[in-house]
Amino acid sequence: MAPRIEDLRLGFVGHGRHARANLYPALHLAGARLTSIATRHESAARTAAALHGAEHGHGDHRRMLAQDALDAVFVSVAPEDQAAVTEDCLRAGAHVFVEKPLGLNEEEARRVAATAERYDRQVMVGFMKRHAPAYRKVAELIADEETFGRVLSFNGLFAFSPWTDTLRDDTYLLFGAVHVVDLVRGLFGEVTDVTGFSNSRGADISMTLTLRFGSGVIGNLTFAGVPAWSREQEELTVTGQHGFVRAENLTTLTHHHTRPTAAGDGGTEPWQTLGEETVTTRSVNSPASGGHQDLYLRGFVGEVRHFLDTVRLGTAPVTSAADNAATMALCDTVLRTVRRG
Repeated sequence: MAPRIEDLRLGFVGHGRHARANLYPALHLAGARLTSIATRHESAARTAAALHGAEHGHGDHRRMLAQDALDAVFVSVAPEDQAAVTEDCLRAGAHVFVEKPLGLNEEEARRVAATAERYDRQVMVGFMKRHAPAYRKVAELIADEETFGRVLSFNGLFAFSPWTDTLRDDTYLLFGAVHVVDLVRGLFGEVTDVTGFSNSRGADISMTLTLRFGSGVIGNLTFAGVPAWSREQEELTVTGQHGFVRAENLTTLTHHHTRPTAAGDGGTEPWQTLGEETVTTRSVNSPASGGHQDLYLRGFVGEVRHFLDTVRLGTAPVTSAADNAATMALCDTVLRTVRRG
């Protein structure tokens, strides 16, 4: 019989801004209980443990792994440290949820995947967009080939004001836009061809990409990290033979279908009858959310629940260490392409 989520012994390495704002609350909403927390300083770890109801606080994650008999560990530390900390957890026998990026390139990502395989442990990378309700609905709609038709193309935009004045194309891609790169892999499969250009100047990031997938789908992505986008904007439109679906800012979804005209409807063309359907759905704006709505809509609660279920049931996560290596390989290709361009 599979254990309950609340019975899992869980550790957490890190207590930074992202973890505090998104992952710790998502764990609580998923019904999990933390056993221990590790940070760089023991006093801070003990304070964090008291805040989140954990039993232990450690100033070294290796001490936590050695002493607390954990089933799984959440890792959210500096990007350059995440691969090494993840491997420490795997060698200690724990499954791992780790924030992106896991590795700063394909080589590092594949090394972690090999370690996970060697110790027979699961690693899930925090690509939460695959668990966002809007994109889960996009995946559902485009999978219905009878209604949507064959998927032909897509167009995506990911834009926001930069969070630092030291961004470059590589750091912007690996620390932010990698979510979108992973999302389109999840929706359309593996990429066979990449073309693209960068018009970035200093920390003002501007990139455009055209991708061709082995599935035959083609599409464009526009990435922008400039002060003009003081309000983050995220859009994805997918076109099929018989319909399209558009997700905007994770809160609005529009899907359109043209239904073939049935015999006896008085014509052979859709415009001669009531042959179209467009549906728009939006998130509910309610104070009943208690301020947690964003954690659900952005996919944080969904990804945490998915990982905890993989630990309970002994299944593999959708964004595994091996799958992450393919995403990082695509990021490497994107960066080589825009640099040539």
